[in-house]
Amino acid sequence: MRKKNAFINVTASMGRGLLYAYLYIMFRPKICYQSRKAKEEIEKGGVIFIGNHVGHNDGQMFYMLFKNSVLIIAKDWADKKILKWLTSGGKFISVDRFGTDITWIRGASEHLRAGDNMIIFPEGHTSKTGVMDEFKPGFAMLAVMSGAKIVPVYNDGEYHKLFGKRLKLYVGEPMELTKEGKGLNAEYLAGECARFREAVGQLGR
Repeated sequence: MRKKNAFINVTASMGRGLLYAYLYIMFRPKICYQSRKAKEEIEKGGVIFIGNHVGHNDGQMFYMLFKNSVLIIAKDWADKKILKWLTSGGKFISVDRFGTDITWIRGASEHLRAGDNMIIFPEGHTSKTGVMDEFKPGFAMLAVMSGAKIVPVYNDGEYHKLFGKRLKLYVGEPMELTKEGKGLNAEYLAGECARFREAVGQLGR
């Protein structure tokens, strides 16, 4: 069984490598930091990346570009055969986006304390209109429980293959939750979701 799992992990790692090579060649991604200070602080690790969700390539793109990160992935997607294989041996946490189970926050908090970053798409699904949907509170709950800073990221969403505009991710300054009313009550979390949704949108403007 161990040999089988090791083989699966190795082949999955090779598969991810081929996928990342494809993404680099086809979309020529570029990270644009808001400031050098932001980049230096982010490189220390232990932050939560949140971004708008424009397409099915977003998860692997963020995971590829932001090193030492853990990707939060929807369980219904993670259970698909091809993705289940590709995520083998990598740093991924599956979440039931249609349920109320928040036990994933414990594992995510441990990763943050160990210096890993987390990648979350708070909309919970890809946008079909190009307009960001309301943010779900999971990222804010994780920040409350872990004390980690949140880094807004705007994906310009232009996945032009080979020619045309490069794909760009605009990365903002690491932000803290507001101190006043800090907690897990619904009103506070809704306010933080709206604030960080605006922060992501501002990067796009």
